[in-house]
Amino acid sequence: MAEETSLEDFLDAGDESEDEGVNGVSAGDETTETESEVSDAEVSTDGVEPAVTTYAWSPEGAPCAECGEVVERRWTQDGILVCGACKSW
Repeated sequence: MAEETSLEDFLDAGDESEDEGVNGVSAGDETTETESEVSDAEVSTDGVEPAVTTYAWSPEGAPCAECGEVVERRWTQDGILVCGACKSW
């Protein structure tokens, strides 16, 4: 059986020097990172459509809106959930 590998084994040791602290900022660096210049009040979500589902999975199965067959996997077509056989690809 192969030996388990730690995530640390994948880190590149050459990226960080001994004087670097947290987040790669050197110990002698007095500057701090600033947050985004745009405030939350300036960000607008007007005109952004919410995400819609295109697929549904039901472990117990659910009826297809087109043929009525009970299936685990259904896809959205014309606003209803249909099985793979009824879906027009």
